[in-house]
Amino acid sequence: PAPRDGIGAAPALWPKLKSLFDGDANDQKGDSNVFRAGVFSACGARGVDKMEDRHLIVSDVGGVRGVSLACVFDGHRGFECAEFCRRNFEKALVSVWHECATPEEALTKTFASLDEAFVDAFERTKVSFGESKERFPGCTAIVAMRWGERVYVANAGDCRAVVCRQPGCLGSEEDKKNSAWVALSADHCADLNQSERARVVAAAGPEALRRVNGVWRVGPAGLAVTRAIGDGDCKPFGVVATPEVVSYAVDADDGSNGGGDDFALILACDGVWDVVSCADARDLVLDTVKEPSMSAKRLGSEALARGSTDNVTAVVAFLKQTDTAETVTWERAF
Repeated sequence: PAPRDGIGAAPALWPKLKSLFDGDANDQKGDSNVFRAGVFSACGARGVDKMEDRHLIVSDVGGVRGVSLACVFDGHRGFECAEFCRRNFEKALVSVWHECATPEEALTKTFASLDEAFVDAFERTKVSFGESKERFPGCTAIVAMRWGERVYVANAGDCRAVVCRQPGCLGSEEDKKNSAWVALSADHCADLNQSERARVVAAAGPEALRRVNGVWRVGPAGLAVTRAIGDGDCKPFGVVATPEVVSYAVDADDGSNGGGDDFALILACDGVWDVVSCADARDLVLDTVKEPSMSAKRLGSEALARGSTDNVTAVVAFLKQTDTAETVTWERAF
């Protein structure tokens, strides 16, 4: 589309995007914008009527060529917040990015605007339909935006982003093992994240936390996470929608320097990470034929096979071009 109202025009202050026509005309690699994504999503043991996960994959975000977006929204206490985020995230991001000096600022502002808009919209909907039951749906969210040679990851909650690396031929076996994956997010769980508990106490007092069956929870609702979109009843108890944002320089070279290439990014909900380690997830993606939907399906299916009791959603995005010999289409695979 033509540049208008922020559509089709990249923010002027952000890192300059490399044009597809820049550089050596014979260079077929073009790794600076690669983001080939696929997804697997299933209700799992919870059943179809309890499917609260949503996801979003967008190419050419806001009409800007080469900019990609992938999101996983893990709903709780209802699907409504996750669905609201799926429908509105791209529009909300594009509506603010020209006002922001950096991608990190734009992503943070987008989370805040969606949180405010959803809480307001859901309250008005309850009044309109005369709901007598007090409900406060929310969702955790992890978002990855590929902008040129960097990936920006914003996380609020216990979804997780992991970069899969292919170790080079040099170095010890221990070096190869340690370089196999890089976590781009931290889980905001009340029970496991001591710094988040400290933040909640500083914001809302020690009474904001309580033990439920020996596990730390937040507020009277007993929320397991300390950051989330929605959850209007938990905001007075230190729960925030503010994401932690990481800027990551993608290493997608050919590995000739002996270093590890960043070949894929995994975004997944806690239904995956509860039963699959980061190292196992990386190995599953590496060992699967190089088609992102198939890699996501293998990862999600493995989580189900290992007995995940939650909804399962996994997005796998390749960050570099794959050789023709490695690429297998669905038609050839089955």
